[in-house]
Amino acid sequence: MSIILSVDGGGSKINAILFDDKFRLLGAGKSGGVNTNSTTLEDCRNNVADCLNQVFRERPPAAIDRLYAVFVGPINVLFEEVEKLTTVKEKIRLNEARAGLLAGALKKNGILAIAGTGSDIFYIREDREKNEVVGAWGPILGDQGSGTWIGQKALRAVVAGIEGWGEPTMIREIIHREWKLKNDWDMVNIIHKSPAPFRKAASVTPMVGEAAAANDPVAIRILKEAGTILAVQTDCLIRREKIPEEYLDVVCCGGAWKSHPIMFDTFKARLKEKYPAITVVKPWFEHVLAGPAQEMLNRQIPAGRVKNTLEKCFPEYVIKW
Repeated sequence: MSIILSVDGGGSKINAILFDDKFRLLGAGKSGGVNTNSTTLEDCRNNVADCLNQVFRERPPAAIDRLYAVFVGPINVLFEEVEKLTTVKEKIRLNEARAGLLAGALKKNGILAIAGTGSDIFYIREDREKNEVVGAWGPILGDQGSGTWIGQKALRAVVAGIEGWGEPTMIREIIHREWKLKNDWDMVNIIHKSPAPFRKAASVTPMVGEAAAANDPVAIRILKEAGTILAVQTDCLIRREKIPEEYLDVVCCGGAWKSHPIMFDTFKARLKEKYPAITVVKPWFEHVLAGPAQEMLNRQIPAGRVKNTLEKCFPEYVIKW
């Protein structure tokens, strides 16, 4: 019996699952982010160790046959922490974009629009080693439309409302509730003393979604702008790379898309205006299921059966919108 570990680490979280060759779940873990653009190296290592300790809560196996790693961060940290616990026979690094398309739609060709803690748009072709990309510049130089960008826009809008030169927004009250603030100025310490300030800013994104659901104009504007700017970047990629119509399939993945439907709907509508035949969909599974998906596709299992098996064996990682 083969034992397989699949890991997905990014800006906001690390997910890991341990399973066997019958696709039975043997262990699972989840912790904070590992991308050192958003956090410290120490925090990254602590989160990896915490996640793996959850996976191997019972007892680590003597050996892992395959380790699938989708890891936007220092991959050596993951390998070092795993090897403290068990032996790894084969390490398979999965490209974030290809893994997202694979887990999102069980496809190997198309466009992936990522809006998580960071953001980027990828054009992925099975017959090409290199993915073309717009974005991926990080939270200071880019990441427009990402959770960090949305959170920063929201926090700045809250400050403008507090000071009286901006429109009041209920995001302020939601932040007070969620962060248990005693006063508005507490936001300064919470953000600037955080070991991962960009990740902390990104954590505001669901609060923006909550405010948008209550028809807060500021929140709605921010999420519409996020959808629009990601559509602009996707259009740029399509035009720059002269992407043919048969590859105009866009899968959206990342936590920011889940904040409120208006972001996805705006993104889709803007692209449909320019490309009526384009397909824009929400993903089926979290990135961490790229490992088991690859295992099944390597066995020539049809995509329909793969989807049904993943839904049955790993229901916690089915994305619900």
